[in-house]
Amino acid sequence: MSSSSYRPKVSYYGSSSSSSSSYSDLSSSSSSGYNMDPQRPRVQVAVIRCLRCARAEEITSTDDPSSSGMVQIGTNIYYCKRCAKMVGYK
Repeated sequence: MSSSSYRPKVSYYGSSSSSSSSYSDLSSSSSSGYNMDPQRPRVQVAVIRCLRCARAEEITSTDDPSSSGMVQIGTNIYYCKRCAKMVGYK
């Protein structure tokens, strides 16, 4: 075995490059990933926590926090509906 590292040949379905492109050729491409539909924004997942009881919910960037039982009281500050009712916010 030679001292140089072996890298397998990589080809992607529907790519315009030849099938002899190597793995190192792909490292120069953008680091944002291969986006099939550039018109649609990427959806991000965020974990929001209640300020009072630390109850956590996962929401996407397209979701409304109230649909997951949270009340937004400020920028990135949330109460769950139970705590919002207790403190008189809602």
